[in-house]
Parts: sequence; C-alpha cells; structure tokens
Amino acid sequence: GRVRAVNGSHPRLEDLLAPVSRPEKVRVNLLALGDVGSTLLMGLRLMGGDVISSIGICDLREGVAQRWEFELNQIQLPGPYDVLPPVEIVSPEQLFDGDVFLFCASRFVPDTSVTSGDVRMAQYQVNRELAVRYARMARQRRYGGMFCVVSDPVDPLCKAAYLASNQGPDGQWDGLGLRAEQIQGFGLGV
Repeated sequence: GRVRAVNGSHPRLEDLLAPVSRPEKVRVNLLALGDVGSTLLMGLRLMGGDVISSIGICDLREGVAQRWEFELNQIQLPGPYDVLPPVEIVSPEQLFDGDVFLFCASRFVPDTSVTSGDVRMAQYQVNRELAVRYARMARQRRYGGMFCVVSDPVDPLCKAAYLASNQGPDGQWDGLGLRAEQIQGFGLGV
C-alpha cells in the first residue's frame, strides 16, 4: 500500500496520483439479502465494529431490507451501545456512497439435485448481467472504493465487472472505470 505505478498518459492521471487516505473505519454497502448476503450481514454487524463505521443494505424485494435493518439494529453486546456498526437501508443510487461495495446479488441458484457440469457456470449467464449493471453504476459514480463480488461464479463475475466498467458509451475500452485492484472476489471458489 505504499508504492504505486501510474501510466503517464492515463486520462485520470491526477486522480491516480492523489494521496490515498485510509479511513480509520469504512462504510460498507451490501446489495441483496438472500442466504449469502444476510449471513454476511450478520457477520459484519457482529464482528466488524473495529473496522466498519456503518453498514448500508439494499434489496430490491419489498420489505426485505426493512426486516433486516429492524432485526439487526436490535442486537447489542453487553457494555457500550456503540460497539456494533449501525445498519441502515440505502437505495440502489446510494450503493456507491461508501468505501466498500459488496455484490451478493443472484438471479439464479441451481437446484442441489443438479450434479452434471459446473453449476457455478450455469449461474454465470444470468448473474453476469447484474454484475455488469452495478459495475456500470460504479463507473458513472466514479467510485473509488472496493467492489467486492461474493455471488457465484466469483472469478468470471469479477472479470465481467472490470471489463464492463471500463467500456465507454460506445462499447469501446477506455479504462475510465474500476481499476483491477478495486475488484476483489470472495466466495466458494476463491
């Protein structure tokens, strides 16, 4: 985290040369509260107080985010009441108003009876369009934080997010989106 190399002809040279400030605690925004997202949310709330200032949650299904916000903010440890990071609902437009974005969205989860082929790749075609949509939102917002993919298949979705965020309106590569070091995958295959 102390050495950086920058292409002198990069169109965002000034942004890339600016000193990197590391906040004491980070704001985390999490998209989708299915099985994976809700489990991750519980872990972040219970164990992330030393590094997380607050957690924003977003789910496009009606009432889901409201339920999780209500339930998780009731959890308290004995002692000081401000130890656990607060959980609050954010809109899709606010997902990139933070330091870390956690992509837990999935449109397709294969049935457990499926045993032939790579089931993660069966998810890819459907989940790819979701990852691409949010990567393009990150580009539009000039997002400088971490873009973390938790949905399967992790590695191909990370690549799709990187490529999509670096394509201009004409579909051509311009390198103005997420940088490779901003995208991190976390999941079963990583």
